[in-house]
Amino acid sequence: MIPHGQARGWQAYTSAALIVLLLFAAVGCVRVPTDAEKHKIVTHLITATANGQTILRWDSRKDLIYTILVGDRFTATQWTPLPNGSHLRGTGSPIELTIPEDPNRIRTYKLMASPAQPADAKR
Repeated sequence: MIPHGQARGWQAYTSAALIVLLLFAAVGCVRVPTDAEKHKIVTHLITATANGQTILRWDSRKDLIYTILVGDRFTATQWTPLPNGSHLRGTGSPIELTIPEDPNRIRTYKLMASPAQPADAKR
């Protein structure tokens, strides 16, 4: 038999544990994003190829600088900047580029974005 004083101690622990479980059930756990997640930049590049040309289009932001990378085929492992497709300042509006294509060469494109530095604002 448990002495009367010890029984109250166990009841207090049980009550505290129950309160904690109820708080987790009601509020849930809060996940704090990492610095990399807070500063993640999401871009969506739309491509359309017809009549020997590829049109690249994306919604730009004024605070970002864009670079278009090109690789051979859809399984590209090496990417190179597209000529005239580097250090493109965002305008806050959609940007569209038309690129001539070689019908015998399949290429794929990737859009990279990075925050504009104060010196970039003067360009």
